[in-house]
This record gives sequence, structure tokens and C-alpha cells, in this order.
Amino acid sequence: MGRVIVVGSVNQDITVTVERFPAPGETLAGTSTSYRLGGKGANQAAAAAHGGAEALLVGRVGGDAAGITLREELRGHGVDVSALRTDEENTTGIAFITVSATGENTIILDAGANARVTGAQAAEAIDVGVDDVVVLQGEVPAVTNEEVIEWAHRAGARVVLNLAPVYSIAPETLAGVDVLVVNETECGLVLGSPAPGSPEEALAAAAALRERGIAGVLVTLGAAGAVWACAEGSGHMPAIDLGPVVDTTGAGDASVGVLAAALAAGHGFASAVAEGMRAGSTAVLAAGAAASYVAIAPVS
Repeated sequence: MGRVIVVGSVNQDITVTVERFPAPGETLAGTSTSYRLGGKGANQAAAAAHGGAEALLVGRVGGDAAGITLREELRGHGVDVSALRTDEENTTGIAFITVSATGENTIILDAGANARVTGAQAAEAIDVGVDDVVVLQGEVPAVTNEEVIEWAHRAGARVVLNLAPVYSIAPETLAGVDVLVVNETECGLVLGSPAPGSPEEALAAAAALRERGIAGVLVTLGAAGAVWACAEGSGHMPAIDLGPVVDTTGAGDASVGVLAAALAAGHGFASAVAEGMRAGSTAVLAAGAAASYVAIAPVS
């Protein structure tokens, strides 16, 4: 079994719950405020660990109280943080999140120390192997992702890129990704076309992305589930309803982390997608991102 090596962001999530989102210029009273572990890198590493993988996180936190607290929280989720550096010159990344009464969310990010994560940091800290799965996102510098993709492929490891937030990516870099995970909006931005409005359109978009050299593509569609495409075929997986939605904040990261855990455990792409979708559906049943992952079952 391979490991899941996540190179990515660590944030303190400051979440305010509201009845509805404010209009521009409007002030609303929140109903509660919480401070939790977040950041796509941290979330995906925590999800992979709960999914049964040996999960390692390469990243940076600031030399502040939040950095100390988040490091310990990651350990509590079972994540190896030996490659998580403390950057005394920067603050820990922060995500300001609002969650509505219907469970939808908006997020504003301040990268902080995340902007200093480098590919060299990963190469110096970890001896990556052919069975490992390396996971990347859009919350660290684009050049870092490029460096990590090259480093991973030199060792024969597979690369999963969750291109969120979306950034401009060179065609040759995109072709070096083994698995691309995007939602419908991100999918449209990568292709330079309108976002797919149905599973059928998403399947066509996934096929177009595969033509750019990507081995496996997953396009998530929210309540409509997700579509996937790889050399063995393609398909639509409807959303899994496990109960009332409480908070969607960490659902996507749960799916990515557990998908990576399943790939590292030897699952085929379609099976790994199914494992990831179930994890995402589990995560929405509780508040918070990583805090909601304790109910995720390990992959088989």
C-alpha cells in the first residue's frame, strides 16, 4: 500500500453562521462563530488519514498560536506533520467562512505562510515512492505545484490535482497530472468554456480534459453527484443522501482525500471515486471541515 503525500495549505478557519448571505453593503448578525483547522491541504490530509491511508502533509504554518494549535490538531487526525514547517516571518493562513442556514458557504482566504511552500521543501523532507499518491491543490503557489509534479513523476508516483482555486496552468503541466478533480465552475474555467449544466455536459467536458493528456478526470456537480472519465470508461455517479446537510465546507476535500487513499490502497479509478463521494456525503452531516471527518470509514 502506498502513502498519500499532500503538499498544500494549512489555515485557521474562522466560521460565522448566518441565516442568509448578506447583500453587498449589508451588515447581518451572525448566530455563532467557531475557530477550526482548515486549508485544503490540511483537510485532504486529514480525510486521507481517516480513510485509512498513511498521510503526510508538506506545508507551512506561522510562528503564532494558531500554527501551534493546528499542528496538534493535525496530529490528532492521524496526519504525519514532520514535513510541516514553522515560518517565523509569516502568519498562519486564515479562511473567513460564512455558512448559511441551508448549509451553503462562502470563503475568503489570506494565504499567509502557505505562500512560502515550495517543491524543494517536499523533496528535502520525503523520499517519495512509486506506490505513493501525491495530492495538490490551488492554495499554494503555482510554481510549487509544477515542481512537485516533476518531483513525483521522477519517482513514478501518481499525482492528484484538485485545481481549486483555479489558476492559469500550462498545458504541459496539466498533461503531467494523473487525476484532475474540479467542480463544474472550475471545469469551465480550465476549458475556457461555459460551466457544464448537466451530467451529460460534464461527461463531454471530462472527455475534453482527457484529450489534454490527463489520465483520470473527476468533475463534481454538487447535488447532482459527479462524473468521471478514464481509459477504462466513464460514468455519472448520483449524489449519496446520508441525511440532512449541515455544512458543505469540507465535503470536496473529504472526497479528494479519500479518493487518494483509495488509489494508494490499490482501487481502480471508478472505485476510488465512489469511496471519495461517500466520504464527501458523510462530511456534510456535521459542522466544520476536518472536524466532520471523524465519521469517515476507512476504505477497504
